[in-house]
Amino acid sequence: MTLQRVEVGLVSADEALVEFFAAVFELERLPVVRSGSGVVHRLAAPGTQIKVMVPSRRPASAERAGPFFHLTGVRYLTMYVNDLDGIVERAVARGGRVQHGPMEVGPGVRIAVLQDPDGNAIEVVDGVP
Repeated sequence: MTLQRVEVGLVSADEALVEFFAAVFELERLPVVRSGSGVVHRLAAPGTQIKVMVPSRRPASAERAGPFFHLTGVRYLTMYVNDLDGIVERAVARGGRVQHGPMEVGPGVRIAVLQDPDGNAIEVVDGVP
């Protein structure tokens, strides 16, 4: 058996997170999937799919305790881009925050760690093929 694809799923109280990811990373909106549990919004880029579940009943907010690397578990997404400055600008304009960077971490490689409006950490890397 060979892995075919990995999708990332996030849970949010409303569609604001969907709007954030679609606009900041210029992702394609796919048809939503509705169920008794809520609505799954699907966003895509080549080789990637991000799902944002908006439950029918408002979910509790997760506690955010310091930087993402202070706790175990799935704590951040890494997005490879070719316009780090544009991503950072769009993220901040849409309610995101810059936690670190942008900074150069090697010849021609820059990163920034952002926080989306729900508090999820997103490492954004520019300069890696």
